[in-house]
Amino acid sequence: MSRRAALALGLAGGAALLTGCGSRGETADPAALPVVGNRVSTVWSNRADGPMPAAGDEGVPFSVVLSGAPQRPSVSDGALVGNMPRKPGAIYVGQQLDSPLHRLGARFGFGPGDAGGALALVAFTPEQPPRANLHLSLTSDRWILGVITNGAVDEVARDFYSAPVPLDGTPVQGEVRLAGTTAWIAVPDGTVRRVDDPRFAVVAGSLATWEFFKLTPNSSDVRMYATWAG
Repeated sequence: MSRRAALALGLAGGAALLTGCGSRGETADPAALPVVGNRVSTVWSNRADGPMPAAGDEGVPFSVVLSGAPQRPSVSDGALVGNMPRKPGAIYVGQQLDSPLHRLGARFGFGPGDAGGALALVAFTPEQPPRANLHLSLTSDRWILGVITNGAVDEVARDFYSAPVPLDGTPVQGEVRLAGTTAWIAVPDGTVRRVDDPRFAVVAGSLATWEFFKLTPNSSDVRMYATWAG
């Protein structure tokens, strides 16, 4: 993905954080989550402070795309941090899987700031312009699920959490699992939502991506404590 395409996607996806409406999905029993094993997984809280490593705990290389950010992420105080300046921007951290992914998640936290800061979980295809059958934004107070077609984020569903995430770095967890045209979303407040849409199966993303995103200069910074995909 080019930096120009990344910036366009980041801004398009970020604009959706503050606008939009539609389905909230159906509340689901956590036991309904499809069983999907992880193929890549990195526990950043076990890493020493320093530059971001070239590969994850399982040895699969990372790719990094900077969009409006001057430097790569690094490990600091038990987390992968974006080192993003006080302005809008995005950083995409990816790992290429050998087949379409069906699970993508992270344990993460937020620093002080507004809800324009987000962690996005994205399943990209290798095409240009970028496409993805999954784009899940997790902010400090809401989730927004979409897909990427024609280089733009199309929203499918969204809702607020039952309570906002603390802005003090407290670890929370979010992930999504895909099965055909259904996505199960485990959001930071502990609930699970089921969302059905045929676009989840139109393309098959295999590039697992964790995105640091800031919509405004005052947006919360994201800290990633663990990342995984399957």
